[in-house]
Amino acid sequence: MKLYLQYGEDLSGQWKSLYEIELKPLLNVNPHPLSEAQNVLGIHLAPVRLPNGEVLNVDITYSTENRGINIRFLSGDTTLIQVGGFKKQEISYDPNVIFLTQNGIHVSAMVGA
Repeated sequence: MKLYLQYGEDLSGQWKSLYEIELKPLLNVNPHPLSEAQNVLGIHLAPVRLPNGEVLNVDITYSTENRGINIRFLSGDTTLIQVGGFKKQEISYDPNVIFLTQNGIHVSAMVGA
C-alpha cells in the first residue's frame, strides 16, 4: 500500500507525479488490548517538499481489517486538511484528496495498492 502524491503544474495544466511513499506497519496505534490484532499501516508525519519549496507533513493511518483510512496534511503545526473514511476495496485509490496549499499549489493524494 502506497501514498501517491501529485501536484498541479501551472504551465501545462497537468498533474505531475511527486512522490510514492510506502505505508509501513504502525505499532502502538491504539492502547486497547482488543485492537492490538488490528493491522494498521501508515506514515507518521513524513515531510514532503513541493516544487515551490513549501514543505508539508503527511500523516496517514490505514486499517487493513475494516479498510478505514485517515489522511492529514500539516504545514508546521497547522492542519491544512484531514479526511477520514473507508476504502471500497483495498486495491482502489479512493479517497482522492485534492487541496490548495497556503502557497498556491494544488496537491492530489491517494492511497492504493
